Amino acid sequence: MRRFGAALLSLALLVQAAGCRSRPREPEAAQPFVFRSLNLRQQDAQGRPLWELTSPETRYDLSRRVAQSRDLKGVLYSNGKPAYRFTAANGVVLNDGEVVQLEGATRLQRLEDGAEPLVITAQRVRWYPARELMELDRNPVATQADLRLTSQRARFLIDADRLELRGAPTLVRSGPDPLRLAMEGVDWLPRTGSLQGRGPVRGERQLPDRAPQRLSAPSLTADTRRQTIDLQGPVRVDDPDRNGTLTARDARIDLPRRLLSTDSPFEAQMGEARLVGDQLSIDFGTSLAVVGSGCQLSQPGDRLTAQRCQWNWDSGAVEASGGVVLRREANKQLTRADRLTGKVAENGFVRFGGGGSGRVRTQLQVPRAPSLGPDPAAPRGERKRPPIAL
Repeated sequence: MRRFGAALLSLALLVQAAGCRSRPREPEAAQPFVFRSLNLRQQDAQGRPLWELTSPETRYDLSRRVAQSRDLKGVLYSNGKPAYRFTAANGVVLNDGEVVQLEGATRLQRLEDGAEPLVITAQRVRWYPARELMELDRNPVATQADLRLTSQRARFLIDADRLELRGAPTLVRSGPDPLRLAMEGVDWLPRTGSLQGRGPVRGERQLPDRAPQRLSAPSLTADTRRQTIDLQGPVRVDDPDRNGTLTARDARIDLPRRLLSTDSPFEAQMGEARLVGDQLSIDFGTSLAVVGSGCQLSQPGDRLTAQRCQWNWDSGAVEASGGVVLRREANKQLTRADRLTGKVAENGFVRFGGGGSGRVRTQLQVPRAPSLGPDPAAPRGERKRPPIAL
């Protein structure tokens, strides 16, 4: 920072020498010097640029060591290469560069992100060049593509390329499936896209003409470049309109694919039906939920097991496949099939019907008709009614 102060001081002395040829008899209050332009630059120990700052007009108060500039532009370097470009409406340089306060519309843009770069904006930023630190405390917002992060305050650690958001940080994703996640703290590495969110995490997924689905989890990690979010469990999703809940050990949200999935055991409740399994994927684009392994469906009077199940919540169509076993309390009915199809009623009850082209075998026990006693004319082996196999 000595070079920063020396540059300002040398400019001030040049202006003073050129503009003052004689001293007045009585001392007057010192007037700030006005420079036509400001161009400052600092290097690291290897001679590589660390940062640069320019302004078309700067006023410097020599006694207070304060410079006031407008229309500021600057570049932050990483390993000698431009990494971020920033602009600010106004700026104040304190103590010959110890602190640079950027005010008004301030914008920081990453230069290595291609067509959809990371952009950080705020109304006030305090920059400490020697500490390689920026503090944002008025409406800080970070955006990349259709992701938007907001918080009450933020810190940008320039050397670590890490953005820390504190004070009710919120991650919002716009698009066909709007999603909002509120957390206690967020650490984001823009270069790699790695994001850590400390919870509790509270989320909402907006749906057209319906109450939003609610989500909760203790914490999350995300990859903002791939736009995937990994929720650490226990994860819970509530769907008020369908009277449904989903709980899982963990879950992933793939935003571009519009997919929520888990490879761990889960449990779902929809009205009167309860579903458990070892693997689940929910495709919001096709309205299809698939249990990929260990499907077990239970509801009053029925219990079904299968290797795989799927449910389309728009059409209500249900399909179970792979070693399907359906047990019904009524008549102690037992049905085995390679495939069964059904339909979900409004109360969530699943009614299974045909098995398509696959073979279906059903066994049931018909209750014996009441009588006064056994028919003496009937053969001995026909007095008891065995189960009927269909």
